[in-house]
Amino acid sequence: MNSKIFNKRNFYFLTTGIIALLVGILGGTVDILQTQEVINASVSLGYPLYFFTLLGVFKILGAIALFLPKKFERIKDIAYAGFAFDFIFASFSHYSVGDGVDKIITPIIMLVVLAVSYNLKDKLNI
Repeated sequence: MNSKIFNKRNFYFLTTGIIALLVGILGGTVDILQTQEVINASVSLGYPLYFFTLLGVFKILGAIALFLPKKFERIKDIAYAGFAFDFIFASFSHYSVGDGVDKIITPIIMLVVLAVSYNLKDKLNI
Protein backbone atom coordinates (compact mmCIF):
# COMPACT_ATOMS: atom_id res chain seq x y z
CA MET A 1 0.00 0.00 0.00
CA ASN A 2 1.29 3.42 -0.92
CA SER A 3 1.50 5.60 2.18
CA LYS A 4 2.08 8.85 0.34
CA ILE A 5 -0.72 11.32 0.92
CA PHE A 6 -0.15 13.15 -2.35
CA ASN A 7 0.05 10.25 -4.76
CA LYS A 8 -1.39 10.57 -8.28
CA ARG A 9 -4.69 8.94 -7.39
CA ASN A 10 -5.31 11.29 -4.46
CA PHE A 11 -4.28 14.28 -6.57
CA TYR A 12 -6.76 13.17 -9.25
CA PHE A 13 -9.58 13.07 -6.69
CA LEU A 14 -8.49 16.44 -5.26
CA THR A 15 -8.48 18.21 -8.65
CA THR A 16 -11.65 16.49 -9.81
CA GLY A 17 -13.33 17.30 -6.50
CA ILE A 18 -12.42 20.97 -6.81
CA ILE A 19 -14.04 21.14 -10.24
CA ALA A 20 -17.06 19.00 -9.35
CA LEU A 21 -17.84 20.55 -5.97
CA LEU A 22 -16.81 24.18 -6.37
CA VAL A 23 -17.67 24.78 -10.01
CA GLY A 24 -20.22 22.06 -10.67
CA ILE A 25 -22.36 21.73 -7.57
CA LEU A 26 -21.80 25.06 -5.81
CA GLY A 27 -21.44 27.17 -8.95
CA GLY A 28 -24.31 25.42 -10.68
CA THR A 29 -26.60 25.90 -7.70
CA VAL A 30 -25.70 29.60 -7.46
CA ASP A 31 -26.39 30.00 -11.19
CA ILE A 32 -29.81 28.33 -10.87
CA LEU A 33 -30.75 30.33 -7.76
CA GLN A 34 -29.61 33.52 -9.50
CA THR A 35 -28.05 35.22 -6.53
CA GLN A 36 -27.29 38.92 -6.69
CA GLU A 37 -23.75 38.06 -7.83
CA VAL A 38 -25.15 36.12 -10.80
CA ILE A 39 -27.55 38.97 -11.63
CA ASN A 40 -24.65 41.45 -11.53
CA ALA A 41 -22.54 39.20 -13.77
CA SER A 42 -25.47 38.82 -16.16
CA VAL A 43 -25.82 42.58 -16.49
CA SER A 44 -22.06 43.17 -16.74
CA LEU A 45 -21.50 40.48 -19.36
CA GLY A 46 -24.70 41.20 -21.29
CA TYR A 47 -26.09 37.68 -20.94
CA PRO A 48 -29.79 37.02 -20.22
CA LEU A 49 -30.54 35.45 -16.83
CA TYR A 50 -32.03 32.33 -18.43
CA PHE A 51 -28.55 31.56 -19.77
CA PHE A 52 -27.32 31.10 -16.20
CA THR A 53 -30.19 28.76 -15.32
CA LEU A 54 -29.24 26.39 -18.13
CA LEU A 55 -25.53 26.82 -17.39
CA GLY A 56 -26.20 25.88 -13.77
CA VAL A 57 -28.08 22.73 -14.75
CA PHE A 58 -25.23 21.66 -17.05
CA LYS A 59 -22.62 22.39 -14.37
CA ILE A 60 -24.41 20.11 -11.91
CA LEU A 61 -24.84 17.37 -14.53
CA GLY A 62 -21.17 17.76 -15.46
CA ALA A 63 -20.12 17.41 -11.82
CA ILE A 64 -22.06 14.16 -11.56
CA ALA A 65 -20.60 12.90 -14.85
CA LEU A 66 -17.01 13.42 -13.66
CA PHE A 67 -17.49 10.68 -11.08
CA LEU A 68 -19.17 8.13 -13.33
CA PRO A 69 -17.39 4.77 -13.68
CA LYS A 70 -14.88 4.08 -16.45
CA LYS A 71 -17.50 2.45 -18.70
CA PHE A 72 -19.08 5.91 -19.16
CA GLU A 73 -15.83 7.42 -20.41
CA ARG A 74 -17.45 9.17 -23.39
CA ILE A 75 -19.92 10.98 -21.12
CA LYS A 76 -17.06 11.92 -18.76
CA ASP A 77 -15.08 13.32 -21.69
CA ILE A 78 -18.07 15.41 -22.77
CA ALA A 79 -18.31 16.79 -19.22
CA TYR A 80 -14.60 17.67 -19.25
CA ALA A 81 -15.07 19.43 -22.60
CA GLY A 82 -18.10 21.30 -21.28
CA PHE A 83 -16.19 22.58 -18.26
CA ALA A 84 -13.27 23.55 -20.52
CA PHE A 85 -15.59 25.56 -22.78
CA ASP A 86 -17.18 27.17 -19.73
CA PHE A 87 -13.80 28.31 -18.39
CA ILE A 88 -12.54 29.56 -21.76
CA PHE A 89 -15.74 31.47 -22.53
CA ALA A 90 -15.92 32.88 -18.99
CA SER A 91 -12.39 34.19 -19.22
CA PHE A 92 -12.95 35.67 -22.68
CA SER A 93 -16.27 37.19 -21.65
CA HIS A 94 -14.69 38.95 -18.67
CA TYR A 95 -11.80 40.11 -20.86
CA SER A 96 -14.21 41.42 -23.51
CA VAL A 97 -16.09 43.66 -21.08
CA GLY A 98 -12.91 44.98 -19.47
CA ASP A 99 -13.20 43.20 -16.13
CA GLY A 100 -10.21 42.98 -13.82
CA VAL A 101 -7.40 40.50 -14.15
CA ASP A 102 -8.78 38.40 -11.27
CA LYS A 103 -11.99 37.68 -13.17
CA ILE A 104 -10.03 36.87 -16.34
CA ILE A 105 -7.40 34.65 -14.70
CA THR A 106 -9.61 32.67 -12.29
CA PRO A 107 -11.31 30.62 -15.06
CA ILE A 108 -7.88 29.97 -16.63
CA ILE A 109 -6.61 28.64 -13.30
CA MET A 110 -9.66 26.39 -13.11
CA LEU A 111 -8.93 25.26 -16.67
CA VAL A 112 -5.44 24.18 -15.54
CA VAL A 113 -6.94 22.28 -12.58
CA LEU A 114 -9.38 20.63 -15.01
CA ALA A 115 -6.54 19.71 -17.37
CA VAL A 116 -4.61 18.09 -14.51
CA SER A 117 -7.70 16.09 -13.54
CA TYR A 118 -8.24 14.97 -17.14
CA ASN A 119 -4.60 14.02 -17.60
CA LEU A 120 -4.54 12.00 -14.38
CA LYS A 121 -7.85 10.31 -15.30
CA ASP A 122 -6.21 8.94 -18.43
CA LYS A 123 -2.91 8.04 -16.77
CA LEU A 124 -4.66 6.21 -13.92
CA ASN A 125 -7.25 4.69 -16.27
CA ILE A 126 -10.11 5.93 -14.08
